[in-house]
Amino acid sequence: MDMADCRAQFNEFHDNIKLKEENEVLKDKRDVIIDRLNEKLKEQTSYGFSVFTQGSYAMYTGIKPLDDDYDIDVGLYFEMSKEDVDPIVAKNWVLNALKDHTNNVKIKKPCVTVTYEAGYHVDVTVYAANNFDGKVYLAKGKPTSNKEDKYWDESNPKDLIKTIKEYSYNEKDRKQFRRVIRYLKRWKDNKFTSVNGKPTGIALTSCVYHWLEIQKETDLFDGNTIYKDLDAMINIVSNMISKFVNEYVSVDGEFKFMPRLRVNLPVEPRPELFEKMTAKQMETFKEKLEKLLTVLEEAKEKTDPTEASEILQKQFGDDFPVPTKSSTGKKAMSAAVITSSESANGKN
Repeated sequence: MDMADCRAQFNEFHDNIKLKEENEVLKDKRDVIIDRLNEKLKEQTSYGFSVFTQGSYAMYTGIKPLDDDYDIDVGLYFEMSKEDVDPIVAKNWVLNALKDHTNNVKIKKPCVTVTYEAGYHVDVTVYAANNFDGKVYLAKGKPTSNKEDKYWDESNPKDLIKTIKEYSYNEKDRKQFRRVIRYLKRWKDNKFTSVNGKPTGIALTSCVYHWLEIQKETDLFDGNTIYKDLDAMINIVSNMISKFVNEYVSVDGEFKFMPRLRVNLPVEPRPELFEKMTAKQMETFKEKLEKLLTVLEEAKEKTDPTEASEILQKQFGDDFPVPTKSSTGKKAMSAAVITSSESANGKN
């Protein structure tokens, strides 16, 4: 009997979790913020600036948040060098320009956050973009931070957006790449209840960028290419687990070998993105990945998509659909669903 590949279920899962790039509420919040910055910032500083959208929304890898706290990231490139202005002073320009916009505008370590009561927030990030070395620097720190935690940090947000958006010259390969990122992000949100020890979205994105091998097969008779997302998930999770190395570290005063995964951002300055996770958090991360791999492989061995989907739902959450037994008889249906959906959806 044929094994279940759950293509129809993965396709529906993706539709359920995907944050549409045309999300009107987010665009409206962003545009209002930008209009206010254009109006008010000239009262704060004479430095010119340009505005761009960044983060997962800009990279086409966003997912709907489980807690309905939607966010969008706005970057400000100021025409100044990091030698010209203290990073906290620059962030205060933004704070003062936006402080009456809602009753909740705060300086956080990497950004200035504007929070709306309706479950939306906009993160505004400040950059010094006119430096002698040709690099761009991000304003880090809060007014209450220690002196060593207030600094300009090398960053490259526009190159990152371009690199992730332009993954692969093949558009359909690129769509599988984005789907796999979204699946991992939703798995992460479903399986890590605490912020502490939860891998970041950009860390998972970078893992997929570096280590995913696109999983597809072409029918020799009709030439159609079928993308196999279950195989793609097995591939990336297996590859991530294989990249762990044991390091001799101190845990609770005792030295022992503990597993650690390292991944670098794919653009300069290529920081290591799991660096802040403790040895115990990293061990938990590896255990959860191993459990995910076991479930993915079990699902692939099932002959009934209903049974396969039931165990996958425990990893990915309620947005992963479980078909009724009566709807799983037609194997060809799953290929038709994903092919028609891809052709209709545009950017995925």
